Amino acid sequence: NSSKEKSDKNTFFVITIFGAKLYEKPALDSKLITRITVGEKIVAEKIIETKQSIHIGEEFQLHGHFVKVKNKVGSGFIHSSDLTTFRPQLEQVYDGVLIPDFKGKIIHKTTEKRIEKFNDKPFEIEEDITTYENVIHTYTDFNDCFENTYLYKYMTLHEVYHQLPVHDPNIDITSKGNFILMPEFIEKKDNQYIFKGIGITRSMAILKNKDGQFLIASLDCP
Repeated sequence: NSSKEKSDKNTFFVITIFGAKLYEKPALDSKLITRITVGEKIVAEKIIETKQSIHIGEEFQLHGHFVKVKNKVGSGFIHSSDLTTFRPQLEQVYDGVLIPDFKGKIIHKTTEKRIEKFNDKPFEIEEDITTYENVIHTYTDFNDCFENTYLYKYMTLHEVYHQLPVHDPNIDITSKGNFILMPEFIEKKDNQYIFKGIGITRSMAILKNKDGQFLIASLDCP
């Protein structure tokens, strides 16, 4: 069950760690029946091509349509931005907190060195690059800080957006349960969607590269 495995056109999986919202009607202002857990398999009875977008912030919406579903918790409608056709591997990172892993198998690891100038002084930068079936992870050490980038080879913007809280998750432990925190969207600048860092994470962004692929970049300064 590699995460590379794509399902048939009527089968989807819940991609959001917060659970897919199951609505009574195909509308975002409809009554919420329940949330369906991340990784759950969903079989679509019908795709309803109503264009409705989930508003994240200025210049950033998750576009999609509604999927009519019937499963053990009941029947209703799910916005397509909460779903993916990729089957995730689920990993428990804390008591009751599950995250989806879409990386797939490791293909190879390499280390690359390059010289960059800071204040007219040359510095050697070392990058550890791990290539998976679906993701390329690059770790760069800048002495005081380090950067992680995750390039998603095949995912769309809404799928990559739902991966933001998954890498190095920040967990809020409360009396009502344990929850992963979602980074807060700040603004869109050119090809970047910029988010507020949490904890040691100074900055976080989703970038669209020249090939139209999306990647998550985060800078951590302990």
